[in-house]
Amino acid sequence: MNAREARPDGAGLRVVGLEKRFVGVLALAGVDLAVDPGETVGIFGPNGSGKTTLVNCISGVLPATAGEIFIGGERISRLPRPARARAGLIRTYQNLRLFQDLTVLENVEAGLASRPATSAAARRERIAAALAEQGLEDHVERRVADLPYGLQKRTEIARALIAEPRILLLDEPAAGLGEDEARSLEKALAAARKRLGFGMLLIDHNVRFVSALAQRLVVLSDGKVIRVGDPAAILGDPEVARIYFGGPVFAAA
Repeated sequence: MNAREARPDGAGLRVVGLEKRFVGVLALAGVDLAVDPGETVGIFGPNGSGKTTLVNCISGVLPATAGEIFIGGERISRLPRPARARAGLIRTYQNLRLFQDLTVLENVEAGLASRPATSAAARRERIAAALAEQGLEDHVERRVADLPYGLQKRTEIARALIAEPRILLLDEPAAGLGEDEARSLEKALAAARKRLGFGMLLIDHNVRFVSALAQRLVVLSDGKVIRVGDPAAILGDPEVARIYFGGPVFAAA
């Protein structure tokens, strides 16, 4: 166990001894995890390793069987999803959850629901910043259902960012995107992280995308953390490469 991962203190996210048991299956087996403000931590592992279950338990979609979750030293393990969002824990989903019949602007503005009331001027400023960061200024009045998939992804991320998260959980944000779209999204997320200072927990199968954003990578296997390190060390680990990538992996970007 990394001692840093087990501490419940600090300004970011701390997950301590997290377990999730389904009938006959231990999906998470005592996971310890830390994400500091301004840091991105990438999660790797094969299908069934527990990646999405981990994010679902942290965000409150699933109740954990055991363990604790903290943001800024405050325990949120027993809070419902809306309360976790109000505490600054914001997430996106692998499958888009947008209001298809509403405009881009209406979808993005909906992200303010989890935040305290602000002045009209402050709301406009936050909306404008989120739209500009994701390159959506020319699409604000378009119905989401009429957008190409890549712009729908951007809309969902803008909706998450407008809440000004303390911790942002991203589940497969680059899935379905072309390489140019993924690189553009990478730059937009890096800019948002710099502007807002949030910590980010990132799951994606695009190795280059994750390693370009992450300061640390965490490798899961059968619900357990088996490796933690910087991208170069993890991607250069022969055992990780053999088990999870089928062979050598290129160096982190």
